[in-house]
Amino acid sequence: MYGLWIALFLKREDASQRTLGPTQAKLFDFRTVTLFLVATAGLLVASNVLAEQDQNEVNVQGSWAYTARKTAGAVEDLATTPAAEDHVWLLLACNADERLTVSLIHTEQFPFTLKPRFLVKLRSNTVPTALIEAKSVQNNQIFVAPLLMRHIMPLLMQDDELGVSIPDSDGTVHDYTFSMQPNDLALRPIHLHCFDF
Repeated sequence: MYGLWIALFLKREDASQRTLGPTQAKLFDFRTVTLFLVATAGLLVASNVLAEQDQNEVNVQGSWAYTARKTAGAVEDLATTPAAEDHVWLLLACNADERLTVSLIHTEQFPFTLKPRFLVKLRSNTVPTALIEAKSVQNNQIFVAPLLMRHIMPLLMQDDELGVSIPDSDGTVHDYTFSMQPNDLALRPIHLHCFDF
């Protein structure tokens, strides 16, 4: 089922890229890879499939799915884990320039309206509650401020769980819980290149 859905999605995205400019095509490419990774991760985690780490191959450690993607001679490391609630995934990406991307992705769209910019609340046992700036994209993806996350993520990845609270446009708060452990293999490349300590 996942294979057919991914094949149809990739075919549609490929057709879309031919009619778009380079910037828009790059955005579609990122969305394609993200959705592919999320769908594949769901399938692998559900079936407990483990694999040796290799570039462009999706591997699983605990609830984390991770891969190293090689494009244009550069490697981008990606790791994602699902929330206990709904169809929301926490995605970490570290590109060749050591730029960190932290996002929350709903596989369809969040069941509430998001403001373009807002504050998400992060909760864990290791880090005091933090409010961090975020921005939404098409009501299915939230990007969290990467510079602060470079400092906070090394601490968060030591904890068992990460709680994230997202306010909707009416001010109602929606909570998501992500399992963080184990992650020593899944987050190692991102930790080495994109975290500050």
